[in-house]
Amino acid sequence: MENSNEHWQKQDRNPFGYKDHRPFSGFSDELVYGIKPDGRIAHVSDVLSGLLCDCRCPACDLALVAKKGPKQLHHFAHHIKSVSCSHIAETNAHIWAKEFLEREKRLTIPPIIAEHEGQKEIVSPARIYTFAHAKLEKRLNTIVPDVVLITENGTQLIVEVRVTHACDETKVAKLRSIGLSAVEIDLRRFRTSTKQAEVEDALLTSGPRDWLSNAKQAKFDDRLRDRLAAEAAKKLRELEDRAKRLAAAEARRVRSEQMEAQRESARLIQAVRTHKGDLNQIPDRISAFVEQFHDVPWSHPKTVGFAVHPLIWQADLVKELITFPNALDYQWPEKISISRALRTISRHLVPDFRRPLAAAVIAKLRDEWPHHRVPTEAVELFLDDLAGTGFLWRSEAGEFTVTQEYADRLSASERRRQEFESRSEDLRHRINVILARLPASELGSFDLDRWLTMRAPGQKADPTTLCRLGDDAFRDFDRALKRIELLSEGGPVTDEILGLPLSEEIARAQLRAREKLLMAASNRRLSLTQAAQLELGEDANSWLSGPSEDDDEMSWIDQAGLDDLSYQRARVSLASAAVVRRAAIRARNEASSRRNELRQAASKVYDEQHLELFLHTFHPKFGKSPFEHCVNHRTMQECIELLPRTKRTKIR
Repeated sequence: MENSNEHWQKQDRNPFGYKDHRPFSGFSDELVYGIKPDGRIAHVSDVLSGLLCDCRCPACDLALVAKKGPKQLHHFAHHIKSVSCSHIAETNAHIWAKEFLEREKRLTIPPIIAEHEGQKEIVSPARIYTFAHAKLEKRLNTIVPDVVLITENGTQLIVEVRVTHACDETKVAKLRSIGLSAVEIDLRRFRTSTKQAEVEDALLTSGPRDWLSNAKQAKFDDRLRDRLAAEAAKKLRELEDRAKRLAAAEARRVRSEQMEAQRESARLIQAVRTHKGDLNQIPDRISAFVEQFHDVPWSHPKTVGFAVHPLIWQADLVKELITFPNALDYQWPEKISISRALRTISRHLVPDFRRPLAAAVIAKLRDEWPHHRVPTEAVELFLDDLAGTGFLWRSEAGEFTVTQEYADRLSASERRRQEFESRSEDLRHRINVILARLPASELGSFDLDRWLTMRAPGQKADPTTLCRLGDDAFRDFDRALKRIELLSEGGPVTDEILGLPLSEEIARAQLRAREKLLMAASNRRLSLTQAAQLELGEDANSWLSGPSEDDDEMSWIDQAGLDDLSYQRARVSLASAAVVRRAAIRARNEASSRRNELRQAASKVYDEQHLELFLHTFHPKFGKSPFEHCVNHRTMQECIELLPRTKRTKIR
């Protein structure tokens, strides 16, 4: 049998049968391979017509006839017409794959992935699988013969080639139960391809492929399970150890806090006992203030840590929170917290009580003065009383705000109305300014009042509604309008025109942008030309028209016109060229000077005729004439050494 490569050249066919753009699965007479009596595989193009083909069906083993007429594509058919095998395309594909793989001795197999309870791990990536032999074999009561790859050590791998039908679940279950490894390669999209290299590459490497069964999968899964279990156990031990360390640290912290609370409470008790002040004195101004605000829930709690009578610090809190003009700021920039209230009256506290007290310290003070409240507790109680009588409202976070709900609503409503009118008036003015910049012919039938009530593309509401809301949607609208204002002032193009008659203005802006780009490119080229003329002189034009380092098909002058970055790269290259040119000029000047010195030295030895002969005659020591060799002080001395020694001494 001729090899499968030669079959590809005949009648424009592919490995799965003759070229046919109709669906494979719709035909039962497209078999192109048969089995000869000696077991060889024969292609329909290599046998005689009819029963003289002497072939059997690779699937059902019944006799075949070769149909090789002039009208239809050549194929095998069953001699008994009532017989029709299924999976013909897969049979063709498996026979072709066996022949091809037998020649290649290699195949890319998919990665091996272990899995346990949703966690996956790549055991082995996709790799090249090499084998010694490929054969066709029927097993597991299948119709389509399997392609079996056998390695040098006897390991077998079944290859399923899918052209129309996937391998059925029953066969997959059998493969797994008997521990056979099998790979399925999906070549459905190549079933009518006549491109040999494409189909072969798909089989070997690029085609989709998955494991149907892997004999070692259970071992890999068990290994992953054991590793995960070990990691979980290790993590549990670490958590237990950490919990023990945290418990020990917490115990140390509690002991430290208890000792600190004992020391702090002793110091505060001493501070209260040594403080000098009259806690019962109430100034007349405080009495008058208390009388004025008779509806405030004034109280006389038992306290410790204050340096004044309770009515004094309570009066200061009332002044700060609920009197004019503070109470008119219905929504405070910051909420009224206990700590803020304490800062307000801090001057009325015993100095040592002006910082926060720990709960353990408060408990110690309460042991010393039962039923007395420290400043934090006394202030919180007073604020709660103010909230209970309608002056304040307490949030779940323990902070307070001034109520005056009606005044808040009234103030907020008035503020919103004024803001809406201000935004609406400002919007009308801005639109009129934009429209005034347009030619009258471009306004058409545009109606500003109608526009204010219509939602523009890309916006969440009409302009009037957006002005009323004043939220993020309005701010987005305002930003779009600012871009339009810049456009009308000769600025850049914008994508959003908010339904305004700006199509012609957009066109003008696009023209301006193009002209700006062209002008910038021209300026960059002019700047580079001027710099090159300054740095390179007569060599400037040659360098400017020469190929750039980035693209040898583009000159430096053309690259400079692309963009600023390309211009900067050209300037860097120009600087390098200028350095090279200056070095060359210095070298030429030195060579000229040294040659003049050599000529003068030699003229003292030779007459004019012999002088020129000495200077320009090839000398084997230098591989060139002395005149060419003389380019610097060293080479000049080497040339002078050639002069006759006696006369050279006189020269020196």
